[in-house]
Amino acid sequence: MDIETVNKKLLRGIVSLSFRRAAIYAIGLITLNIILAPVLPVAVLGTFNIANSILTFFTFFSDFGLAAAIIQKKEITAEDLKTTFTIQQCLAAIILIVVWIAAPWLVDLYKLDLSSVWLIRALGVSFFLTSLKVIPSVLLERELKFGPIVWVEIAEAAIFYGTLTLLVFQNPTVEAFTVSTILRSVLGVVLIYVLAPWKVALGISKAAAKTLMNFGIPFQLNSLLALVKDRLVFLVVGTIIGPMGIGYITWAQSLAYIPLEVMNIMIRVTFPAFSRLQEDYESLKPAVEKSLFITSLFLFPMLFGLLAIAPVLTTVVTKKWEPALPLIYLFSINTFWASLSTTFTNILNAIGKIGTTLKLMVMWTILTWILTPILVFKYGYTGVAITAAVISFTSIIPIMIIKKHIKVEILKNIYKPLIASILMSIAVYFIAQSIVSNLVTLITTVLIGGVIYFVLVGLFAKDQVISFLGRFRNEP
Repeated sequence: MDIETVNKKLLRGIVSLSFRRAAIYAIGLITLNIILAPVLPVAVLGTFNIANSILTFFTFFSDFGLAAAIIQKKEITAEDLKTTFTIQQCLAAIILIVVWIAAPWLVDLYKLDLSSVWLIRALGVSFFLTSLKVIPSVLLERELKFGPIVWVEIAEAAIFYGTLTLLVFQNPTVEAFTVSTILRSVLGVVLIYVLAPWKVALGISKAAAKTLMNFGIPFQLNSLLALVKDRLVFLVVGTIIGPMGIGYITWAQSLAYIPLEVMNIMIRVTFPAFSRLQEDYESLKPAVEKSLFITSLFLFPMLFGLLAIAPVLTTVVTKKWEPALPLIYLFSINTFWASLSTTFTNILNAIGKIGTTLKLMVMWTILTWILTPILVFKYGYTGVAITAAVISFTSIIPIMIIKKHIKVEILKNIYKPLIASILMSIAVYFIAQSIVSNLVTLITTVLIGGVIYFVLVGLFAKDQVISFLGRFRNEP
Protein backbone atom coordinates (compact mmCIF):
# COMPACT_ATOMS: atom_id res chain seq x y z
CA MET A 1 0.00 0.00 0.00
CA ASP A 2 1.61 3.30 -1.14
CA ILE A 3 1.78 6.45 0.98
CA GLU A 4 -0.89 8.29 -1.03
CA THR A 5 -3.40 5.47 -0.53
CA VAL A 6 -2.54 5.25 3.17
CA ASN A 7 -3.04 9.00 3.61
CA LYS A 8 -6.42 8.98 1.92
CA LYS A 9 -7.68 5.95 3.81
CA LEU A 10 -6.29 7.32 7.07
CA LEU A 11 -8.33 10.51 6.65
CA ARG A 12 -11.43 8.53 5.70
CA GLY A 13 -10.97 6.35 8.79
CA ILE A 14 -10.67 9.35 11.09
CA VAL A 15 -13.93 10.83 9.81
CA SER A 16 -15.72 7.46 9.91
CA LEU A 17 -14.69 6.67 13.49
CA SER A 18 -15.48 10.21 14.63
CA PHE A 19 -18.97 9.84 13.17
CA ARG A 20 -19.34 6.42 14.79
CA ARG A 21 -18.30 7.67 18.24
CA ALA A 22 -20.63 10.67 18.02
CA ALA A 23 -23.56 8.58 16.74
CA ILE A 24 -23.25 5.84 19.37
CA TYR A 25 -22.74 8.39 22.15
CA ALA A 26 -25.81 10.32 21.01
CA ILE A 27 -27.97 7.19 20.79
CA GLY A 28 -26.95 6.07 24.27
CA LEU A 29 -27.26 9.54 25.80
CA ILE A 30 -30.75 10.16 24.40
CA THR A 31 -32.00 6.67 25.24
CA LEU A 32 -30.74 6.35 28.82
CA ASN A 33 -30.82 9.96 29.97
CA ILE A 34 -33.94 11.26 28.24
CA ILE A 35 -36.27 8.50 27.03
CA LEU A 36 -35.73 5.86 29.74
CA ALA A 37 -34.68 8.04 32.67
CA PRO A 38 -38.25 8.59 33.93
CA VAL A 39 -39.13 4.87 33.99
CA LEU A 40 -35.84 2.99 34.42
CA PRO A 41 -35.02 2.25 38.08
CA VAL A 42 -31.55 3.41 39.13
CA ALA A 43 -30.87 0.00 40.67
CA VAL A 44 -31.55 -1.76 37.35
CA LEU A 45 -29.10 0.45 35.47
CA GLY A 46 -26.58 0.02 38.28
CA THR A 47 -26.96 -3.76 38.11
CA PHE A 48 -26.26 -3.75 34.37
CA ASN A 49 -23.14 -1.59 34.85
CA ILE A 50 -21.82 -3.88 37.60
CA ALA A 51 -22.44 -6.99 35.49
CA ASN A 52 -20.80 -5.33 32.49
CA SER A 53 -17.75 -4.42 34.60
CA ILE A 54 -17.43 -8.03 35.74
CA LEU A 55 -17.34 -9.20 32.12
CA THR A 56 -14.83 -6.48 31.23
CA PHE A 57 -12.46 -7.92 33.82
CA PHE A 58 -12.81 -11.46 32.47
CA THR A 59 -12.50 -10.45 28.82
CA PHE A 60 -9.13 -8.88 29.51
CA PHE A 61 -7.77 -12.42 29.64
CA SER A 62 -9.43 -13.46 26.39
CA ASP A 63 -6.73 -12.19 24.09
CA PHE A 64 -2.99 -12.68 23.87
CA GLY A 65 -2.76 -9.57 21.70
CA LEU A 66 -3.17 -11.76 18.61
CA ALA A 67 -5.64 -9.41 16.91
CA ALA A 68 -3.17 -6.53 17.28
CA ALA A 69 -0.42 -8.83 15.97
CA ILE A 70 -2.49 -9.60 12.86
CA ILE A 71 -3.02 -5.87 12.23
CA GLN A 72 0.65 -5.04 12.77
CA LYS A 73 2.20 -7.92 10.80
CA LYS A 74 3.40 -6.84 7.36
CA GLU A 75 2.24 -9.97 5.55
CA ILE A 76 -0.30 -12.48 6.91
CA THR A 77 -1.12 -16.04 5.90
CA ALA A 78 -4.18 -18.25 6.15
CA GLU A 79 -2.38 -20.07 8.98
CA ASP A 80 -2.09 -16.81 10.93
CA LEU A 81 -5.83 -16.17 10.66
CA LYS A 82 -6.82 -19.75 11.44
CA THR A 83 -4.50 -19.90 14.45
CA THR A 84 -5.68 -16.57 15.85
CA PHE A 85 -9.34 -17.48 15.41
CA THR A 86 -8.93 -20.90 17.03
CA ILE A 87 -6.97 -19.65 20.05
CA GLN A 88 -9.39 -16.79 20.64
CA GLN A 89 -12.45 -19.01 20.40
CA CYS A 90 -10.94 -21.49 22.84
CA LEU A 91 -10.22 -18.69 25.32
CA ALA A 92 -13.68 -17.19 24.78
CA ALA A 93 -15.32 -20.58 25.38
CA ILE A 94 -13.36 -21.08 28.60
CA ILE A 95 -14.37 -17.63 29.85
CA LEU A 96 -18.01 -18.27 28.94
CA ILE A 97 -18.00 -21.52 30.94
CA VAL A 98 -16.34 -19.85 33.94
CA VAL A 99 -18.77 -16.92 33.84
CA TRP A 100 -21.76 -19.23 33.44
CA ILE A 101 -20.78 -21.32 36.46
CA ALA A 102 -19.65 -18.36 38.58
CA ALA A 103 -22.72 -16.18 37.86
CA PRO A 104 -24.67 -17.16 41.04
CA TRP A 105 -21.60 -16.56 43.21
CA LEU A 106 -20.94 -13.17 41.56
CA VAL A 107 -24.55 -12.13 42.08
CA ASP A 108 -24.26 -13.02 45.76
CA LEU A 109 -20.89 -11.25 46.08
CA TYR A 110 -22.25 -7.98 44.71
CA LYS A 111 -25.66 -8.41 46.38
CA LEU A 112 -27.56 -8.25 43.08
CA ASP A 113 -31.06 -9.44 42.29
CA LEU A 114 -31.34 -13.15 41.38
CA SER A 115 -32.45 -12.22 37.86
CA SER A 116 -28.95 -10.81 37.37
CA VAL A 117 -27.63 -14.38 37.10
CA TRP A 118 -29.04 -14.60 33.58
CA LEU A 119 -27.85 -11.10 32.75
CA ILE A 120 -24.27 -12.06 33.58
CA ARG A 121 -24.64 -15.27 31.58
CA ALA A 122 -26.12 -13.34 28.66
CA LEU A 123 -23.14 -11.00 28.72
CA GLY A 124 -20.89 -14.07 28.67
CA VAL A 125 -22.72 -15.43 25.61
CA SER A 126 -22.54 -11.97 24.05
CA PHE A 127 -18.79 -11.91 24.60
CA PHE A 128 -18.39 -15.31 22.91
CA LEU A 129 -20.44 -14.15 19.91
CA THR A 130 -18.48 -10.91 19.70
CA SER A 131 -15.22 -12.87 19.57
CA LEU A 132 -16.46 -14.39 16.29
CA LYS A 133 -16.18 -10.91 14.75
CA VAL A 134 -12.46 -10.52 15.42
CA ILE A 135 -10.97 -11.86 12.17
CA PRO A 136 -13.33 -10.04 9.75
CA SER A 137 -12.81 -6.85 11.76
CA VAL A 138 -9.00 -6.98 11.81
CA LEU A 139 -8.90 -7.79 8.10
CA LEU A 140 -10.91 -4.62 7.46
CA GLU A 141 -8.63 -2.63 9.77
CA ARG A 142 -5.53 -3.93 7.98
CA GLU A 143 -6.93 -2.46 4.77
CA LEU A 144 -7.97 0.73 6.60
CA LYS A 145 -11.61 0.05 5.68
CA PHE A 146 -13.35 1.37 8.77
CA GLY A 147 -16.69 2.12 7.09
CA PRO A 148 -18.20 -1.39 7.44
CA ILE A 149 -17.01 -1.63 11.07
CA VAL A 150 -18.64 1.71 11.86
CA TRP A 151 -21.98 0.71 10.35
CA VAL A 152 -21.97 -2.60 12.22
CA GLU A 153 -21.31 -0.85 15.54
CA ILE A 154 -24.01 1.75 14.90
CA ALA A 155 -26.49 -1.01 13.97
CA GLU A 156 -25.58 -2.86 17.18
CA ALA A 157 -26.20 0.27 19.23
CA ALA A 158 -29.51 0.89 17.46
CA ILE A 159 -30.84 -2.64 18.05
CA PHE A 160 -29.62 -2.67 21.65
CA TYR A 161 -31.15 0.64 22.66
CA GLY A 162 -34.25 0.15 20.49
CA THR A 163 -35.01 -3.23 22.05
CA LEU A 164 -34.14 -1.94 25.50
CA THR A 165 -36.60 0.95 25.12
CA LEU A 166 -39.46 -1.32 24.03
CA LEU A 167 -38.86 -3.83 26.82
CA VAL A 168 -38.28 -1.28 29.59
CA PHE A 169 -41.58 0.44 28.85
CA GLN A 170 -43.28 -2.95 29.11
CA ASN A 171 -41.40 -4.11 32.20
CA PRO A 172 -38.47 -2.06 33.61
CA THR A 173 -36.37 -4.94 34.91
CA VAL A 174 -32.95 -6.47 34.34
CA GLU A 175 -34.44 -8.90 31.79
CA ALA A 176 -34.71 -6.00 29.33
CA PHE A 177 -30.92 -5.66 29.32
CA THR A 178 -30.49 -9.44 29.06
CA VAL A 179 -32.55 -9.75 25.86
CA SER A 180 -31.12 -6.57 24.32
CA THR A 181 -27.56 -7.75 24.91
CA ILE A 182 -28.10 -11.06 23.09
CA LEU A 183 -29.86 -9.45 20.12
CA ARG A 184 -27.05 -6.90 19.75
CA SER A 185 -24.39 -9.60 19.58
CA VAL A 186 -26.28 -11.81 17.13
CA LEU A 187 -26.91 -8.89 14.78
CA GLY A 188 -23.27 -7.80 14.98
CA VAL A 189 -21.93 -11.22 14.01
CA VAL A 190 -24.36 -11.58 11.09
CA LEU A 191 -23.65 -8.11 9.72
CA ILE A 192 -19.85 -8.29 9.91
CA TYR A 193 -19.80 -11.59 8.00
CA VAL A 194 -22.16 -10.14 5.37
CA LEU A 195 -20.05 -7.01 4.91
CA ALA A 196 -16.65 -8.72 5.27
CA PRO A 197 -17.00 -12.43 4.50
CA TRP A 198 -14.34 -14.75 5.88
CA LYS A 199 -14.46 -18.52 5.65
CA VAL A 200 -14.18 -19.84 9.20
CA ALA A 201 -11.27 -22.26 9.66
CA LEU A 202 -10.03 -24.08 12.75
CA GLY A 203 -6.54 -25.25 13.57
CA ILE A 204 -3.34 -24.12 15.27
CA SER A 205 0.02 -23.68 13.61
CA LYS A 206 2.81 -23.65 16.20
CA ALA A 207 5.00 -21.52 13.94
CA ALA A 208 2.24 -18.97 13.33
CA ALA A 209 1.29 -18.89 17.03
CA LYS A 210 4.90 -18.30 18.07
CA THR A 211 5.38 -15.46 15.58
CA LEU A 212 2.12 -13.74 16.53
CA MET A 213 2.68 -14.12 20.27
CA ASN A 214 6.13 -12.57 20.01
CA PHE A 215 4.28 -9.31 19.35
CA GLY A 216 0.90 -10.09 20.93
CA ILE A 217 1.96 -11.02 24.47
CA PRO A 218 4.08 -7.86 25.06
CA PHE A 219 1.23 -5.84 23.53
CA GLN A 220 -1.24 -7.37 25.99
CA LEU A 221 1.19 -6.88 28.86
CA ASN A 222 1.17 -3.17 28.00
CA SER A 223 -2.59 -3.17 28.53
CA LEU A 224 -2.21 -5.04 31.82
CA LEU A 225 0.37 -2.56 33.07
CA ALA A 226 -1.89 0.33 32.04
CA LEU A 227 -4.62 -1.25 34.16
CA VAL A 228 -2.25 -1.59 37.12
CA LYS A 229 -0.92 1.96 36.63
CA ASP A 230 -4.21 3.79 36.14
CA ARG A 231 -6.81 1.73 38.01
CA LEU A 232 -5.41 -0.42 40.79
CA VAL A 233 -3.45 2.47 42.30
CA PHE A 234 -6.83 3.90 43.39
CA LEU A 235 -7.32 0.86 45.61
CA VAL A 236 -4.27 2.01 47.56
CA VAL A 237 -4.76 5.79 47.64
CA GLY A 238 -8.49 5.38 48.23
CA THR A 239 -7.74 4.15 51.73
CA ILE A 240 -5.78 7.36 52.36
CA ILE A 241 -7.91 10.09 50.76
CA GLY A 242 -11.34 8.50 51.13
CA PRO A 243 -14.36 8.55 48.81
CA MET A 244 -14.55 12.35 48.65
CA GLY A 245 -10.97 12.61 47.41
CA ILE A 246 -11.60 9.90 44.83
CA GLY A 247 -14.73 11.80 43.79
CA TYR A 248 -12.76 14.99 43.13
CA ILE A 249 -10.10 13.06 41.19
CA THR A 250 -12.65 11.18 39.08
CA TRP A 251 -14.59 14.35 38.23
CA ALA A 252 -11.43 16.26 37.27
CA GLN A 253 -10.11 13.38 35.15
CA SER A 254 -13.43 12.95 33.36
CA LEU A 255 -13.11 16.55 32.16
CA ALA A 256 -9.36 16.88 31.62
CA TYR A 257 -9.19 13.65 29.61
CA ILE A 258 -12.11 14.43 27.27
CA PRO A 259 -9.70 15.66 24.54
CA LEU A 260 -8.00 12.24 24.63
CA GLU A 261 -11.05 10.87 22.82
CA VAL A 262 -9.34 12.34 19.76
CA MET A 263 -6.31 10.16 20.55
CA ASN A 264 -8.48 7.04 20.86
CA ILE A 265 -9.72 7.58 17.32
CA MET A 266 -6.27 8.40 15.97
CA ILE A 267 -4.67 5.32 17.54
CA ARG A 268 -7.25 2.98 16.07
CA VAL A 269 -6.76 4.46 12.59
CA THR A 270 -3.02 5.11 12.58
CA PHE A 271 -1.86 1.79 14.07
CA PRO A 272 -2.84 -0.23 10.97
CA ALA A 273 -1.84 2.69 8.72
CA PHE A 274 1.65 2.97 10.21
CA SER A 275 1.98 -0.82 10.24
CA ARG A 276 1.52 -0.93 6.46
CA LEU A 277 4.52 1.43 6.17
CA GLN A 278 6.66 -0.16 8.89
CA GLU A 279 9.65 -0.86 6.66
CA ASP A 280 9.39 2.35 4.64
CA TYR A 281 10.57 5.06 7.03
CA GLU A 282 10.72 7.60 4.20
CA SER A 283 6.98 7.22 3.60
CA LEU A 284 6.21 6.80 7.30
CA LYS A 285 7.63 10.24 8.14
CA PRO A 286 4.97 12.31 6.27
CA ALA A 287 2.24 9.97 7.53
CA VAL A 288 3.32 10.56 11.14
CA GLU A 289 3.56 14.31 10.58
CA LYS A 290 0.07 14.39 9.10
CA SER A 291 -1.17 12.44 12.13
CA LEU A 292 0.43 15.00 14.46
CA PHE A 293 -1.21 17.89 12.61
CA ILE A 294 -4.68 16.31 12.59
CA THR A 295 -4.42 15.35 16.26
CA SER A 296 -3.35 18.85 17.30
CA LEU A 297 -5.98 20.42 15.03
CA PHE A 298 -8.79 18.79 17.01
CA LEU A 299 -7.26 18.02 20.42
CA PHE A 300 -5.62 21.35 21.28
CA PRO A 301 -8.76 23.52 20.98
CA MET A 302 -10.66 21.06 23.17
CA LEU A 303 -7.87 21.08 25.77
CA PHE A 304 -7.23 24.84 25.90
CA GLY A 305 -10.94 25.62 25.61
CA LEU A 306 -11.55 23.43 28.66
CA LEU A 307 -8.84 25.28 30.60
CA ALA A 308 -10.51 28.58 29.70
CA ILE A 309 -13.99 27.64 30.92
CA ALA A 310 -12.90 25.50 33.88
CA PRO A 311 -13.10 28.38 36.42
CA VAL A 312 -16.80 28.98 35.61
CA LEU A 313 -17.82 25.33 35.46
CA THR A 314 -18.45 25.23 39.18
CA THR A 315 -20.81 28.21 38.73
CA VAL A 316 -22.87 26.21 36.26
CA VAL A 317 -22.65 22.85 38.01
CA THR A 318 -22.31 23.46 41.76
CA LYS A 319 -19.81 25.11 44.07
CA LYS A 320 -19.10 21.79 45.77
CA TRP A 321 -16.69 20.87 42.94
CA GLU A 322 -14.45 23.94 43.38
CA PRO A 323 -11.72 21.95 45.24
CA ALA A 324 -11.27 19.86 42.07
CA LEU A 325 -10.40 22.88 39.89
CA PRO A 326 -6.59 22.69 40.45
CA LEU A 327 -6.76 18.98 39.57
CA ILE A 328 -8.25 19.78 36.16
CA TYR A 329 -5.24 21.94 35.32
CA LEU A 330 -2.75 19.36 36.56
CA PHE A 331 -4.41 16.48 34.69
CA SER A 332 -4.52 18.70 31.58
CA ILE A 333 -0.71 18.82 31.58
CA ASN A 334 -0.82 15.05 31.29
CA THR A 335 -3.33 15.33 28.44
CA PHE A 336 -1.06 17.70 26.52
CA TRP A 337 1.96 15.43 26.73
CA ALA A 338 -0.16 12.33 26.05
CA SER A 339 -1.16 13.85 22.71
CA LEU A 340 2.48 13.49 21.72
CA SER A 341 3.70 10.43 23.61
CA THR A 342 0.73 8.27 22.60
CA THR A 343 1.40 9.02 18.95
CA PHE A 344 5.03 7.96 19.29
CA THR A 345 4.40 4.80 21.34
CA ASN A 346 1.85 3.91 18.68
CA ILE A 347 4.58 4.26 16.05
CA LEU A 348 6.88 2.01 18.10
CA ASN A 349 4.15 -0.66 18.19
CA ALA A 350 3.46 -0.29 14.48
CA ILE A 351 7.09 -0.75 13.43
CA GLY A 352 7.40 -3.82 15.66
CA LYS A 353 9.35 -2.36 18.58
CA ILE A 354 6.82 -3.61 21.11
CA GLY A 355 9.60 -4.49 23.58
CA THR A 356 10.58 -0.83 23.79
CA THR A 357 6.97 0.16 24.45
CA LEU A 358 6.75 -2.46 27.20
CA LYS A 359 9.87 -1.08 28.89
CA LEU A 360 8.38 2.43 28.77
CA MET A 361 5.15 1.18 30.32
CA VAL A 362 7.09 -0.60 33.09
CA MET A 363 8.91 2.67 33.80
CA TRP A 364 5.66 4.68 33.93
CA THR A 365 3.99 2.08 36.16
CA ILE A 366 6.89 2.05 38.63
CA LEU A 367 7.03 5.86 38.73
CA THR A 368 3.26 6.03 39.33
CA TRP A 369 3.34 3.54 42.19
CA ILE A 370 6.36 5.22 43.82
CA LEU A 371 5.34 8.88 43.49
CA THR A 372 1.59 8.61 44.06
CA PRO A 373 1.65 7.39 47.70
CA ILE A 374 4.45 9.83 48.60
CA LEU A 375 2.70 12.87 47.10
CA VAL A 376 -0.71 11.80 48.40
CA PHE A 377 0.63 11.65 51.95
CA LYS A 378 2.08 15.16 51.48
CA TYR A 379 -0.62 16.90 49.43
CA GLY A 380 -3.72 14.74 49.88
CA TYR A 381 -5.85 13.93 46.81
CA THR A 382 -4.05 16.67 44.86
CA GLY A 383 -0.96 14.44 45.00
CA VAL A 384 -2.54 12.09 42.42
CA ALA A 385 -2.83 14.93 39.91
CA ILE A 386 0.67 16.22 40.72
CA THR A 387 2.03 12.73 40.04
CA ALA A 388 0.30 12.59 36.66
CA ALA A 389 1.65 16.03 35.71
CA VAL A 390 5.22 15.25 36.77
CA ILE A 391 5.39 11.86 35.06
CA SER A 392 3.90 13.29 31.86
CA PHE A 393 7.17 15.13 31.16
CA THR A 394 8.85 11.75 30.62
CA SER A 395 6.84 11.63 27.39
CA ILE A 396 9.92 13.17 25.80
CA ILE A 397 11.56 9.71 25.97
CA PRO A 398 9.49 7.92 23.27
CA ILE A 399 9.81 11.05 21.13
CA MET A 400 13.60 10.89 21.38
CA ILE A 401 13.58 7.16 20.58
CA ILE A 402 11.50 7.59 17.43
CA LYS A 403 13.55 10.55 16.20
CA LYS A 404 16.58 8.25 16.12
CA HIS A 405 14.81 6.23 13.43
CA ILE A 406 12.49 8.75 11.76
CA LYS A 407 13.36 12.45 11.52
CA VAL A 408 9.86 13.63 12.34
CA GLU A 409 9.38 17.41 12.47
CA ILE A 410 7.12 17.88 15.49
CA LEU A 411 6.94 21.62 16.16
CA LYS A 412 6.43 22.44 12.48
CA ASN A 413 3.27 20.32 12.44
CA ILE A 414 1.68 21.36 15.73
CA TYR A 415 2.57 25.01 16.33
CA LYS A 416 -0.20 26.55 14.18
CA PRO A 417 -3.10 24.73 15.91
CA LEU A 418 -1.30 25.31 19.23
CA ILE A 419 -1.06 29.08 18.76
CA ALA A 420 -4.66 29.28 17.49
CA SER A 421 -5.85 27.27 20.51
CA ILE A 422 -3.97 29.43 23.03
CA LEU A 423 -5.29 32.68 21.53
CA MET A 424 -8.81 31.25 21.41
CA SER A 425 -8.59 30.15 25.04
CA ILE A 426 -7.54 33.63 26.18
CA ALA A 427 -10.55 35.16 24.45
CA VAL A 428 -12.88 32.48 25.80
CA TYR A 429 -11.57 32.96 29.34
CA PHE A 430 -12.51 36.64 29.40
CA ILE A 431 -15.84 36.01 27.67
CA ALA A 432 -16.66 33.25 30.17
CA GLN A 433 -15.77 35.47 33.11
CA SER A 434 -18.10 38.14 31.76
CA ILE A 435 -21.22 36.26 30.69
CA VAL A 436 -21.36 32.68 31.98
CA SER A 437 -23.95 32.19 34.70
CA ASN A 438 -25.92 29.16 33.52
CA LEU A 439 -25.85 26.29 31.01
CA VAL A 440 -27.16 28.41 28.11
CA THR A 441 -24.46 31.07 28.48
CA LEU A 442 -21.82 28.35 28.89
CA ILE A 443 -22.86 26.67 25.63
CA THR A 444 -22.93 30.08 23.94
CA THR A 445 -19.38 30.75 25.11
CA VAL A 446 -18.18 27.39 23.81
CA LEU A 447 -19.77 28.09 20.40
CA ILE A 448 -18.14 31.53 20.26
CA GLY A 449 -14.82 29.86 21.08
CA GLY A 450 -15.35 27.42 18.22
CA VAL A 451 -15.92 30.27 15.77
CA ILE A 452 -12.83 32.12 17.01
CA TYR A 453 -10.70 28.98 16.62
CA PHE A 454 -12.11 28.30 13.15
CA VAL A 455 -11.17 31.82 12.03
CA LEU A 456 -7.68 31.63 13.57
CA VAL A 457 -6.95 28.26 12.00
CA GLY A 458 -8.09 29.69 8.69
CA LEU A 459 -5.55 32.47 9.09
CA PHE A 460 -2.65 30.35 10.35
CA ALA A 461 -3.09 26.94 8.68
CA LYS A 462 -5.36 27.51 5.70
CA ASP A 463 -3.24 25.55 3.23
CA GLN A 464 -2.86 22.50 5.50
CA VAL A 465 -6.58 22.39 6.27
CA ILE A 466 -7.48 22.69 2.58
CA SER A 467 -5.04 19.87 1.83
CA PHE A 468 -6.70 17.77 4.55
CA LEU A 469 -10.20 18.39 3.17
CA GLY A 470 -9.01 17.93 -0.42
CA ARG A 471 -7.54 14.50 0.27
CA PHE A 472 -10.72 13.40 1.99
CA ARG A 473 -12.92 14.72 -0.84
CA ASN A 474 -10.83 12.94 -3.47
CA GLU A 475 -10.91 9.60 -1.68
CA PRO A 476 -12.50 7.05 -4.06
